[in-house]
Amino acid sequence: MRELLVRAPRWALALAQLAHAASWVLLFWVATSQGIVGLTPAAIAWIHLVALGWITLTALAILIPLIPATTGVLWKAPRLQHLALAGFALGAICFPAAWLAFERAIPALGGILVVAAIFYVALALWTLAGAARGERVERAVARAFSLSLAIFAIVAIIGATLAGAIAAADIPAWFGNLARAHALLALLGWLTLLIYGVSARTLRLLFAVRSRLLFAHIVVGTLGMAGALLLAAGAGAGSLATMWVGAVAMAIAAVAYAVDTLDIVARSQGAMVVRAFVVASVLWSLVAVALGIGTLLGHHWGDAFGYVVLVGWVGQMLDAHLASLARTLPAWLSFVAFQSAVLYGVVGLLVGLATPVALAAAFGGLGWCAAIVAIGSGYRPIE
Repeated sequence: MRELLVRAPRWALALAQLAHAASWVLLFWVATSQGIVGLTPAAIAWIHLVALGWITLTALAILIPLIPATTGVLWKAPRLQHLALAGFALGAICFPAAWLAFERAIPALGGILVVAAIFYVALALWTLAGAARGERVERAVARAFSLSLAIFAIVAIIGATLAGAIAAADIPAWFGNLARAHALLALLGWLTLLIYGVSARTLRLLFAVRSRLLFAHIVVGTLGMAGALLLAAGAGAGSLATMWVGAVAMAIAAVAYAVDTLDIVARSQGAMVVRAFVVASVLWSLVAVALGIGTLLGHHWGDAFGYVVLVGWVGQMLDAHLASLARTLPAWLSFVAFQSAVLYGVVGLLVGLATPVALAAAFGGLGWCAAIVAIGSGYRPIE
């Protein structure tokens, strides 16, 4: 696992970490200057800074060494792949900034993002097609990556459509439903399913333990995909019944993933702090399930749901992998600070108070500083 992280484009990982740091600064500013007042331009900027600038940029960078390592195929056009990643990085940083200072640039930046995303995905699918001649496991891994990346491309296309609609004099009637579908497909269809697929390989590298619940992988992959698509389709069509079917499927997938992952962690001998991050991530995913179901029942928990998926479930799983490079003591400080950031943020969004959210941002900033110290002091290049 360490070798994969070290071989990922360092400039992209560094830029993603800067976006991570900036997200806590932005969250603190929003909480202290605007309060918890709904989906403002600043809130939208924060969401995209986290989802694009931190998480997706990190994921796309790590996929560059991970795809060859897990499928046995080499990138068809590695220089073009890095060019696509650079284009996406430009859009991922500038797009959130436009929501804060230059809204007229939002459609153009949305166009840059979708072109870069489709370029990256097309090159990845071209590369993964070479795994069709490989062994059964490699073919299955390639299919999982291909599906996740195809959903990422769809998310990007929908996002660009929404960004373009903002330039219209009158916002179209379909805008609200499509925006909700975009959010759910991004959170569950792209980020969550990517973690389900990638962690099935990377946890084995982190802990040197194989899953012994192979049926859980079928449940997670099948119901996770179906649930994410049904939730997004139901949101787009305004069908609550369809969303409930998707939510049940997604909840079963989340529980199956949690059981399998916690079993792996319980049998592993890996670093305790890495195991703690993985366990925290899984537990936050179950909190997200509860908040999502509550939202469908009519509670105003949607903001807390989105926050815990991004920062708790997905964010802590990313931090778990980075902690494998870190020194133990500062890594534990970052663990405590990050879990406090998730907890205070969820509480603040649930009760509608800005003070806990500001505290979440402060803890998040502390966690980021500790993580950088931990990774910087524990980093060793591969000869």
